[in-house]
Amino acid sequence: MWRRILVVFIKEAVDNARDRRSLLVALIYPLMGPILLGLLVSAIVDVVTVQPKQKLVLPVSGMEHAPGLVSFLREHGVQVIAAPADPEKSVRDGEHEGILIIPAGYARQFSAEQPATLHVVVNSSRLPGLIAVNQILGVLGAFNQETWTERISARGVDLKVLQPLEIKHINVAAGKHIAEFLLFMVPPLFIFNLFMGGVYLAMDTTSGERERGSLEPLLVNPVARWGLMFGKYLAALLYTAVAVAVQLIAFALIFKLVETPELSFTSAMSPIVIIGILVTTLPLMMVAVGVQVIIATLTLSYKEAQTYLGLLPLVPAIPGMVMVFAPVHAQGWMMTIPIFSQTLLLGQFVRGEPIAMTNVLMSMSVSGLIAAGLLLVAARLYEREKLIFGN
Repeated sequence: MWRRILVVFIKEAVDNARDRRSLLVALIYPLMGPILLGLLVSAIVDVVTVQPKQKLVLPVSGMEHAPGLVSFLREHGVQVIAAPADPEKSVRDGEHEGILIIPAGYARQFSAEQPATLHVVVNSSRLPGLIAVNQILGVLGAFNQETWTERISARGVDLKVLQPLEIKHINVAAGKHIAEFLLFMVPPLFIFNLFMGGVYLAMDTTSGERERGSLEPLLVNPVARWGLMFGKYLAALLYTAVAVAVQLIAFALIFKLVETPELSFTSAMSPIVIIGILVTTLPLMMVAVGVQVIIATLTLSYKEAQTYLGLLPLVPAIPGMVMVFAPVHAQGWMMTIPIFSQTLLLGQFVRGEPIAMTNVLMSMSVSGLIAAGLLLVAARLYEREKLIFGN
């Protein structure tokens, strides 16, 4: 029986190797996610690392009202230029990332040692705008601190009395760059590809053969129906594994191309990480193929199967997309939830966080049991005579 299953497996794998759609999904489609993510990382690296190294150009309106402040800005490396007539429109149109407005009453308030008002016009919906506002507020904060220190010292007050806390910022993040936020996008892209890798083979070997009329002659061969199903299942699993491996290698190459001295993704997709991800997600691949085979068996036609299986990858990718913006701390009970547990573990692998082996074993065990259940269901479906005509 196992030799016959092997024959079915080889036959389906070779036949689908001649199918352009199967090859496209297994070899070309997995490259789309890494390429897209690489372009995003590269663009953010250019904005975040190159722009801060450039001299801050700050348009200032009302320079005549605060000559001391303007001198301070220039002494601290800021290139002060005249602001346009309509600061808000200029920032909104992207002509300038930020503009400082000094009101006419600034000089009077500052001389009276009252809080003097300044206006900073920025567009925080753009990443360069966020960087600009941090730079502007940073240099203005330094001016504020210096002026405050001078005024307090002039009154003979010990500054330490007014500073009860000395706060030191300690960043425990493994990364050193805002671009590493995009590493959270790796799990949903990976999960989407995992549920897409063997989808065309699963459809073609059941729904496709049914419509072509080749399924009925295949069923009269001296092979148990569960053996036929299992051979087709293994072929779809192979193509899924190939698609996953291709995507992981593509991620490693793309991260290598976009890394800089300030930003390194070397550990994100090291060979050990790739092997760890493949082993950890193997049961989930089995679950994905099991669902694909069942859907392809139950549907009435190839088009119906294509509709359902085309939407299938979107559902498991949703938790990963949510966690891009709302990260979740992995806990033991979460490892009992298929897809969700793999998404959490994938994030830990990619970001270089410590991974509890008990969590990995729990996730793999639960998914493995579900995959076995799906295989039993698929075997039962293959035993029904309705398989030939569709359900």
